[in-house]
Amino acid sequence: MAPRCFSVLALQPAAPRPPIHHSSAAAIPDPPPVVEQFEPSFLDNVLLAAFRWTLQQQSNGPRSDLPGFEGMVQELIDFRQLYGLDEQERVSYQTLLALAGPVPFVYRQLFSSGDFSPAVLAWFAKHLLPFLVGEMELTERSQDDGRTGGVLVHRCRVLEGTNCKGVCAKMCKLPTQRFFAEEWGVPLSMTPNFETGQCQLAFGVEPLALEDDPTMPSGCLTRCPVGATPLASSPHETQQRAHETVDTC
Repeated sequence: MAPRCFSVLALQPAAPRPPIHHSSAAAIPDPPPVVEQFEPSFLDNVLLAAFRWTLQQQSNGPRSDLPGFEGMVQELIDFRQLYGLDEQERVSYQTLLALAGPVPFVYRQLFSSGDFSPAVLAWFAKHLLPFLVGEMELTERSQDDGRTGGVLVHRCRVLEGTNCKGVCAKMCKLPTQRFFAEEWGVPLSMTPNFETGQCQLAFGVEPLALEDDPTMPSGCLTRCPVGATPLASSPHETQQRAHETVDTC
């Protein structure tokens, strides 16, 4: 099988938007079992090691003795329990900035306004991000859109590993959308599907605010390992974390 970086550019239909018939995250059924496990390449392992090390430096949070991806997932869960979702969002954004270096600034100045820009970023996302989210394929931006610039994550590894909607929203969705809009000069909309484990990325599309996105119901997934766990000791922190849990856990 040819390496991913030499795969043929092929545009597939975008994933349908997740159903909006669930009043809360607790009503969302679990995804079907994983049929085929993701097999990381040498490049995936190198990128994962760099990402995990940078995340540790930015967070100065708990460390796990587990190796590789499983260890990083455990660190994400532990950090979310100790410090909350807003701090996780801040650390995630700082990690993206540290990893990218000057590349976003150069790209924003030279290429961000071009019509081809969403397609270019989608192509690089497909080939550089599987270490974090698993297999991806290029798609149109939304159903029947016809424009390049979409990427579909088949089964997000982070969501699969953490089972936490709050980590999905605050560690991945919000900081990544902000990162591409502010640093790369290209808006990005990310639409996770908690029933299937998929996530549709659409470069060049303005995202909805989290509170206005009907595909992000309130409350915790029933499979979330931290939703019912006490997250703070002081009354102020307890009240704040309870508010986070209701909104974005």
